[in-house]
This record gives sequence, C-alpha cells and structure tokens, in this order.
Amino acid sequence: MLTEREKIVLKAIVEEYINTGEPISSKVVASKYCPYVSSATIRNDMGILEEMGYITQPHPSAGRIPSPKGYKYYIENMLVDCTLSPQQKMRIRKILSNLESDIRDLREIIRTTSWLIAQLSKLLAFSYGPISSGKFVKKLWLTPIDEDSVLLIYMTETGDVDHKVIHTKYNPLNLERLSNIISNRLEKESIDRIDLKEILALLPEEEPLVREVFASLKEERYSYAESHIEGTDYIDRIPEFNDPETLKNLISIINREELVIEQINAAINSGNLWTSIGEKGNLTFVIVPYFAKDLPVGAAGVVGPIRMNYRYVIPLLSYIKNCISDMLTIRWR
Repeated sequence: MLTEREKIVLKAIVEEYINTGEPISSKVVASKYCPYVSSATIRNDMGILEEMGYITQPHPSAGRIPSPKGYKYYIENMLVDCTLSPQQKMRIRKILSNLESDIRDLREIIRTTSWLIAQLSKLLAFSYGPISSGKFVKKLWLTPIDEDSVLLIYMTETGDVDHKVIHTKYNPLNLERLSNIISNRLEKESIDRIDLKEILALLPEEEPLVREVFASLKEERYSYAESHIEGTDYIDRIPEFNDPETLKNLISIINREELVIEQINAAINSGNLWTSIGEKGNLTFVIVPYFAKDLPVGAAGVVGPIRMNYRYVIPLLSYIKNCISDMLTIRWR
C-alpha cells in the first residue's frame, strides 16, 4: 500500500514524464506538487517507490521515470474519474453521425473505428472484427442449388449475414419448412441449446441435411474477420520511435497480425478496457472490445510508446467504445 504522499509523488512523476519526456527530479515534484514538503523528503519517497518497482532511475545523477508497474498503478488507481470534455464528446458524436449514413454493415463500422481513433489520438490505431460464432445465429434460410447441394444463408444477432454451401441429398419441398422450424427455435435460444432430436422428429427424412446444417453453424467462425491499421503517418512524429529497437518492435506488430489479435482476445475476455504496458518491448496497447446486445463483435485500440497520454487516450477509447456499442445495438435491435 502506498501512502497518500507516495501516491502524489508517483502521480507527479508519471504526468510530468508524459509531458516532458525527461527524468523528474525531487525538486520539480516538491515545487509543483508538494510545496510544503522538502526535496529531501521527496527524495526519500522516491527511493521507496523505486524499491517497490514503481519508478526507475535511468542514470545515477538523473531524476526518476515511471516503470511499467508505475504506469499500471497510475492507470488503475488515478484515472478513475478521468473523462473527456463535453466539447470532445460532441465532436466524436458529430463525426460518427456524419459517417453513419455511409456505413452499410458491421465490417465498415469496425473499419471506420480504427480511422477515427487514429485521427483523434494521433497514434497507430487498429481494429479487428467482426467476431462471432454459430451459436449467435438468429435466423437462417435454406435454398436449393441442385439435387445434391443447398445454400445455407444465416444471420447473426448482430445483423451480419453470411452463407455456406452444404452438399447432401434432400427434398426441395422441405426446405422452407425446415428453415422456419430452425429459425423459430433460434429466436428463443442459441444453436448449442436446441435439441436436435426434436427437429429430426418433425422431418426425419431430412436427417443428413439437418445434421450438416447444425454442424456448419456450430463450427462456422468469422475466420475472415478483418484487421485494420490506421495512423502510420503519425509514427515519425513520436520521439520514442526514433529509437531503432522500439521502431523495430512497432513494425513487427504491424506486420504480424497475430500479435495484435492476442491483445484483442485478452480485451474481449476481460470485457472491458485492456492495457498491456511494456510486455511487447517498449510499447503499450490500450484496447476496448465492442458489444452488441452483450455479444462481443470486435475490438479496437492503439499501440504506442509507454510514455503515452493515458489521461486522454483511455477516456477517448472508452467513450468511442460506448458510442460504437450503442450504434451496433440500435442498428440491429
């Protein structure tokens, strides 16, 4: 547990370092944040914080800078009430309102999100989706192709529509009835909870087709969920990326989609804003998942230097998350 003054000192070091990029001295902390405390006392507090791993001293004669642990503590304990201004919120709503009429489907919403985050954060932004699975299918249609093939068209709860060709023998006269039977059950429960025997009892002659439909819906994944990266123009404006090793790590992130997806999955599993600080080189991920009717459909966020303006980036992503989730829920309610 940190004392109240140690919290003030840590907060001062984090925010001053984010603003200046220079190690912070005890004199700066004392004069700006603790005017009634001596520099010697602040140095003692700094020593304690350093022993606890919250700050580090890059050089013996330098001041202190935050460690990843210090940033993590700052984010989790000192930004609880941090929010955007009414003007900033209004600007985001206006941008989304202007874009909404041009957005046709879920993929475009997710793609647009990365562009919006990059424009507002001036960082490298990414988005990924749509993600879902067969258990969220809410309606389906079966259409004949030829005597051995059926086109399965299905719609998820988020409104995304896709299709798959099923190869099996069937009676074309039963397709409409079978589509209605399964769709009626999907309106009430997920594909995993539907009793296959009940449907087979109604149309026993279509058992091969019914089993293929259920197998397809349970196994089908949006494996063609797309990833999008925006904001590469901002890379050369960030001082930390002048460091070859940090820039190399960033380029690796851009070129390896699985590294981003790994972080996105962590955010989706957490159900809320997710931060990963310093775990991938000198980089920070800040990610928010998107939901429609409590179902995860995608995620977006930023990757940038550890010295990031969290006081702005975190409420920005949180607010955009709420806006996009509202848009998804309203559009496909």
